[in-house]
Amino acid sequence: MFVYRLSCCFFRLPLLVLCVVAGCQRSAPSLVQPPTPEVIVTKPSIQNLTNPLEFNGNAAAVETVEVKARVSGFITEIHFSDGQRITKGDPLFSIDQRPYLVVRDQARADVAKALAELNELESEVARYKNLLPKAVVTREQYEILVAKRDVANAMLDKSRAIVAQAELDLEFCQIISPLTGRVSTREVDVGDLVTGTGSSATRLTTVVTTSPIEVYFDTDERALLLARQRAIAKRGGEAVTWRDIKELEIPVSARLVTEELFLHKGILDFVDIGVKPTTGTVRCRGLLPNPEELITPGMFMRVQMTTAEPEQTMLVPERALGIDQGRKYVAVVSDTNRVEYRTVTTGRSVPARSGMLRVIEEGLDKNDRVVISGMSRAREGSTVQPVEETAESSTPQEVVTP
Repeated sequence: MFVYRLSCCFFRLPLLVLCVVAGCQRSAPSLVQPPTPEVIVTKPSIQNLTNPLEFNGNAAAVETVEVKARVSGFITEIHFSDGQRITKGDPLFSIDQRPYLVVRDQARADVAKALAELNELESEVARYKNLLPKAVVTREQYEILVAKRDVANAMLDKSRAIVAQAELDLEFCQIISPLTGRVSTREVDVGDLVTGTGSSATRLTTVVTTSPIEVYFDTDERALLLARQRAIAKRGGEAVTWRDIKELEIPVSARLVTEELFLHKGILDFVDIGVKPTTGTVRCRGLLPNPEELITPGMFMRVQMTTAEPEQTMLVPERALGIDQGRKYVAVVSDTNRVEYRTVTTGRSVPARSGMLRVIEEGLDKNDRVVISGMSRAREGSTVQPVEETAESSTPQEVVTP
């Protein structure tokens, strides 16, 4: 029985091997080709833009006044809050004026006394003058009386001057704002004793103007000369001196560190008297309207000054740029829909409705299709399906003025 079963097993084994081999020879399922990846492309935008130069600058107040005490005394009242906007003539501090009222009243009494003495001497001089021809009084007595009258007249003038000084001191007890602008923090409190004598006068606070405001920056002499030549050409060739540079109305614009656009427009207001020999730069000043008083003295600003006429400029969206080992490149889709990486030379950034545009100086043609979305799928040499972007979002927001 055992031998029979073993022989049956040997007969079935070849059949099992044949079945396994037959199963392995079945055809494999066909591979599904993945779809061609889509990318968003656009052609470079050609815009008529100026190419302004940028400089670092700092805002400064047109006028700054350190308010100091002009008379000595105790502070009795403070009329402002720190940082408050004030108008010229607004009260700032009050100093105890009672001692100065006493001095003024004494001075007025001295005036009255001097006036009475003068009137008495005037009448005596008139009487002596009538008696002089009758030889009742001598010429010497008459001249002595005239001299006394002149001295009394001078004493009256002196007393009146003392009254004027006393009234001026009373006026100085009320310290008012000399400017329209903003006041800094107070440096004294009610009850403090302040002095108003010369160089040791107590500083009370500082007042600055805020509208308009100035911005100082250093520019190289070549840029300054080009900007001047451009402005003179616009005036028909009528030149002006550096002293009258404001008449040329050379435009300057500025932005704060939190701003992307150069929204603050003004003119070149002043050029310093010489070039710094160590740097070859000239100190310049722009005058900017500041109606909202957003710019305060000392703020850091970026300043633009245009030195040439607008010219055609090529721009692409900022998001189209890639960086590889320090070089900047863009992905371009060819006519056969293959991706090619192009190394480009870039310029400044220009704001647009959908974001920032970047000036392309070299490396692109105006008909190239640049990938602006789907960069991760746009491998160099790969085939993609390009989808054109609408041109509306590539229009710069920057206003171009000749």
